[in-house]
Amino acid sequence: MSRQEKVIFIEKLRCAVQSYRGFTQTEKCYAHKHLPDWIGAKGELDMFIKKFSEQSIDIQPFLFEKRIIKNVA
Repeated sequence: MSRQEKVIFIEKLRCAVQSYRGFTQTEKCYAHKHLPDWIGAKGELDMFIKKFSEQSIDIQPFLFEKRIIKNVA
């Protein structure tokens, strides 16, 4: 994933998070603030999932619903 592709991916993910009704405003702000640091160089979502898990939020159903991942583990 090129740097430009990563920027586009992060922006797509930010928009999806902001429009998702299942998150509180606090959760949306949390993701918006930290998202660039949580996405790997190749678009990996491991850190993103881990950080939400630390807040007791299962982010995988959201990622599946928004078609960001193909299946929920």
